[in-house]
Amino acid sequence: MEAVKNTKLTIYDIAQELGISIATVSRALNGKEDVNEKTRKRIIETAKQMGYKASKTAASLSRKEKRFAAVFPELIHDYDNEVRRGIEKAVQDLQDYHVSVDMITIERDPDLFADKLEELAAQDYDGVLMIPSVGEERLSALLRRKDLGKMAIATMTTDLDRDSRVFLVQSNGRVAGRMAGELLGTLLGRGKKVALVTGQMTSQVHQKTAEGFLKEIEVQGLNFAGIYEHYDKPSRAYILAEKLVEEHPDIDGLYLATANSVTFCNRLTEMGYAGRIKLIASDIFPKMVEFIKSGLVLATIFQNPFNQGRLATRYLFEYLVEGREFEEDEVLLDPQIVLKSNLELYEKKLLDAMSEDILF
Repeated sequence: MEAVKNTKLTIYDIAQELGISIATVSRALNGKEDVNEKTRKRIIETAKQMGYKASKTAASLSRKEKRFAAVFPELIHDYDNEVRRGIEKAVQDLQDYHVSVDMITIERDPDLFADKLEELAAQDYDGVLMIPSVGEERLSALLRRKDLGKMAIATMTTDLDRDSRVFLVQSNGRVAGRMAGELLGTLLGRGKKVALVTGQMTSQVHQKTAEGFLKEIEVQGLNFAGIYEHYDKPSRAYILAEKLVEEHPDIDGLYLATANSVTFCNRLTEMGYAGRIKLIASDIFPKMVEFIKSGLVLATIFQNPFNQGRLATRYLFEYLVEGREFEEDEVLLDPQIVLKSNLELYEKKLLDAMSEDILF
């Protein structure tokens, strides 16, 4: 993971160093009783070694409730739900700091998004966590004309322009695209035909993924059949599967760089293409696990949406309460290849991440 560089040591750094939650670090440093004594000593010793000094200002601010809103576009799918779970876990981690997050879903319209953010600022929300996949360029332009006061905005998954937010947390799309391209090249060999299925190319994250994928398939000597967009709509993904195989009945491989890859796989199976096309998908959802175990999907590029939500919430809190200053405004999580052979390992990691003292 490419971490955001910090100019000031905080309890997050101690938690990261020890691989435990910030809630446990906070309770240990504040003398709370519900911490294992061995763990408490290890935390205190590490804090001293790292030169940590408690901020009186932060301690004062932490006693005041911090109100966040998490704003999602409608048509919530498994990916967004994982981001939500990560946010909820971070709020649990921050229980000693009186943090609350209201989950808000808005129609996929940049104007409605911008109006809602201005409304939240007027309601004195301290910060907003958002997935701005509604036309990022237009939304950025609209926000520049809105009165958002001191409300801090953090983006997840995809991005606004840098003047419109404090920082971004997302998977490294270019690397994910290159991973998928290399996998298909290894599985198929030179001269085979592949295509990219994605949400919408107006989205910053999809642009980066496509850039990485196209660059790598050129290296691998693969023929490119095109980019197929379904605009983040499951029904559109269903129809798109039909369109793709109709236009390219000889297609050899697909990279499903989309949160709606399950819908796409279902339709390919119904049409009798299961096993005939080499499929590389995205992330680990219950149905995707079934596809990997059955061999329908050969690999998936894990982008860790859970951790995107969890880290974004932590960093936003740290920015507002700890006064953390960032030298870099992007946190890029390393995508990882999940195969049938290591699937159980990642399932376990996801379960462990939900426990209080595991950072994933």
